[in-house]
Amino acid sequence: MALKSRNESSRRSIPSLKSVSLPKSLKNIDLGKVDLEAITDAGKKVRSIGEQVGDVVDATERTRKKHK
Repeated sequence: MALKSRNESSRRSIPSLKSVSLPKSLKNIDLGKVDLEAITDAGKKVRSIGEQVGDVVDATERTRKKHK
């Protein structure tokens, strides 16, 4: 009995896996015409800026802890 109830609850707790869906505005885009290299470069730039922001936050926290 206990094993059965455990299995039933674990089935409910696992979310179903779904594939990634594109927004409606992108569904009619021809991917052959998209410059994937430009998108990749833009993504790398955004990641770099995010890392810099994270570094500033870390430095700010360290400074705040030193002056308390």
